[in-house]
Order: sequence, then structure tokens, then C-alpha cells
Amino acid sequence: MNNRGQIVVEYVLLLVLAVALATLLAKQLVSRDVDNGGILTVKWHKIMVAIGADIPDSNQ
Repeated sequence: MNNRGQIVVEYVLLLVLAVALATLLAKQLVSRDVDNGGILTVKWHKIMVAIGADIPDSNQ
């Protein structure tokens, strides 16, 4: 009977660890903070700026 309680505790701890890791990963990838943006957000902004600066029919 004691093993059943230990399994529940281990499951809850693994669940907490997985949620914490997912939250940290999401914050690092898609943060919209002005000073320290996420990796994907910053790269996407650079792509949009490059596309927006492209002038059709220019030779540059």
C-alpha cells in the first residue's frame, strides 16, 4: 500500500518538473519583452524587417 503513495508523489513531481521546463522553454523562445525578446520572436522580427525593406525591381 505504501508503494501506491510513492508512485503518486513521483508522478506529481515529474509533472511539476515537466511544466516548469516547458514554461522556461516557452519564455526563452517566444518572449515579447522589449529588452530581452525570445529567440523566435527576435528572428521573426528581423525577417519581417528584411522583407519590408525589400524594394521591388531594385538591383541591390
